[in-house]
Amino acid sequence: MMSSCIALPREGRLQQLYHVFAYLKVYHNARIVFDPSYPDVKFDDFKRKDWEKIYGDTKEEIPPNCPESLGKEFIMRAFVDSNHAGDSTTRRSRTGFLVCLNSALIHWLSKNQTSIETISFGSEFIAMKQCCEYIRGLRYKLRMMGIPVTNPTFISGDNQSVLWNTSVIQLHIIM
Repeated sequence: MMSSCIALPREGRLQQLYHVFAYLKVYHNARIVFDPSYPDVKFDDFKRKDWEKIYGDTKEEIPPNCPESLGKEFIMRAFVDSNHAGDSTTRRSRTGFLVCLNSALIHWLSKNQTSIETISFGSEFIAMKQCCEYIRGLRYKLRMMGIPVTNPTFISGDNQSVLWNTSVIQLHIIM
């Protein structure tokens, strides 16, 4: 967030920077711990849908030159959110998501969106799309490193209309 203020710094931003350095002074010995344990996922929150009416029996494409999978399976989870028009100057929304393998955080993103949305549904939907695109690429990379990727990715968000819109089969049927 602070890097977006380098071009036109203001005094209020300097106070925020002092706050960041004060935090780092207190917690200078803190470290990120990699936790490989399996998470406790509430599978009832992720109901299975029958998408064969739309997509047939298609499967996730596996590259032909993919190495043989070795090792244990993992559970991939993602948590997505956005703040609608959070930047008071440009009125742009900010996308944020976290991606975890088992219980270990492996990627996070916080970035201003390139478009200006008039409703919160639009900014949340863009955040969900960016997260899904990242996960699709990550699954491909993990497969190409020989890591078995067969489980679905569990994506959680706080906007019920986006979650409903992306999971209702009837909305995807083209007539």
